[in-house]
Amino acid sequence: MAYDKALISHILRQLEQQRQQREAEAEERRYHLTRTIPRLREIDRELRTTAARAVRIAFESNNTDRAIDELRARNLALQAERRRILLENGYPADYLTAACDCPACRDTGYVESGLCDCVRRRAAAEQKKALSSLLPVERETFDTFRLDYYSTRPDSRSGVSPREMAAYNYQKCVQFADRFGAEYENLLLYGAAGLGKTFLSSCIARRVTERGFSVTYDTAISVFDRYSSARFRDGDLSAAQAVARFHSADLLIVDDLGTETPGAFHTSCLYDLLSRRLMARLPTILSTNLLPGALEERYSPAIASRILGEFTQLRFVGDDIRKIRKKAKF
Repeated sequence: MAYDKALISHILRQLEQQRQQREAEAEERRYHLTRTIPRLREIDRELRTTAARAVRIAFESNNTDRAIDELRARNLALQAERRRILLENGYPADYLTAACDCPACRDTGYVESGLCDCVRRRAAAEQKKALSSLLPVERETFDTFRLDYYSTRPDSRSGVSPREMAAYNYQKCVQFADRFGAEYENLLLYGAAGLGKTFLSSCIARRVTERGFSVTYDTAISVFDRYSSARFRDGDLSAAQAVARFHSADLLIVDDLGTETPGAFHTSCLYDLLSRRLMARLPTILSTNLLPGALEERYSPAIASRILGEFTQLRFVGDDIRKIRKKAKF
C-alpha cells in the first residue's frame, strides 16, 4: 500500500507530540506522588538503574543468564509492589505509566515488522476526510445506489435497458472495490452527464479507503493544472506532492476526463500518467463523457490504445438523474 509520505510523516509527528505530552503528564504525576509516598520514590529510583545494572552484569558476572534472571525477577517484584501501593492509596495501578492509544507500538508508529497498523488506520481516516471535501463519500454509498432512476425501456442500439446496464455497472464496481488489492483492474466509466459515474466512483473510493488503501481523487482539469504548476512553477511543493500522489496512490480516480482544454501538453501529461501507473500495475479509474471512439481523436492513438486495451469499459446510458431528482421535488 503506497501511503502518501507527507501524510505518514504528519501522522508520525502527531503521535510523537501526543507521546511527549502524555509522558510529561506521567512525569508530573510521578513527581508529586513520590514526594508524598517515599517508598514510591525508592522503587522508581531502583527501576531507573536497571539498564546500567544489566550492562554491568554483562561485563562482570561469571553467570550472566542467572544474574539477568535475578534482575528481571527483582524488577517484576518492584513493579508489583508499586501497583499495590498505588491501589492501597486510591490510585489506578497504571497511574504512573504514560497512557497510549496503541498497545502494539506504544504510540511510536512502528512495530518490528515496520509501520504499525494504527498509523494505517489513521491514514485511512485522514484520506476519507480529504475525499469528503471533494466527494460526498458519507452520503453516496453502494447501499444508497438506486436502480429505479434508470429506465427499463431497452436501448435502441444495444437492446439492453439502462436499468440492466446500470445493474451490471453497479456489480462490477462493487467487485472492483471488494477485490481491490487481490486483483488488478482498471475501469473506464463513460456516458453522458448525470448517469451515476461520479456516484459509483465515490462509492469505490469510500470502500477502498476503508479497507486501508490509499486513494487519490481529482478532476481532469485539476490533475493537468497540478502537472502544469509542478513543471513550470519552480518551488511549487504542493503541486509536486500532488503529482507524486497521482503516480503512487494505490487507486487514482480521474473524473471528467475530456473537460480540460485540449492541447499537446495535456496529452503528454495523460500519456505520462497512464504509462507510469500501467507499468507499476496501479489501478486507475477514468470517468468521461467521451465515447471510446473519440479518445484517439481527442488525445492520441497511443493513449487510446492504453485505455481501450487496459481498462474495463462500463457504459452508462439513460436520463439525467440530476434532472429526475429535481423534477421529483416539485
